[in-house]
Amino acid sequence: MSTSRKLDIDTVLALEQQRCTALVAGDVAVLDALTADDYTHVESSGGVRDKVGFLAAMGRTDQRFVEWVIVENSVRVYGDVAVATGCYHNTLQTAAGVQPTKHARHQRVWVRRDGSWRNVAHQATALAVPPPATDQPR
Repeated sequence: MSTSRKLDIDTVLALEQQRCTALVAGDVAVLDALTADDYTHVESSGGVRDKVGFLAAMGRTDQRFVEWVIVENSVRVYGDVAVATGCYHNTLQTAAGVQPTKHARHQRVWVRRDGSWRNVAHQATALAVPPPATDQPR
């Protein structure tokens, strides 16, 4: 693997972690900076929203993530496009209290524009049970 490809993979993995931290912190400014204007977000429930809808949801004060953990993550780079695939779990706090932990697979697409990586697409698929520890993206 070339040094530049390894650097790109490491950069996208770091951005993935920065995204998780911002989701738990409710840091809409960081999420805005990481997210492209032409973003598409497909929720694990099947709902679809754009960047404006995503940021509005993350800025709500009546609910917040108390945990967002990427369990596994693999990044493939194709020039100025990177695809992150893996599994995560998160826990949401609402007015009704802490909700059951949700487990899901994810795929996010990042595009390098003007030297910076931006998340252009997110897709999640809910899992009924956590994936086995040995499960790896294919």
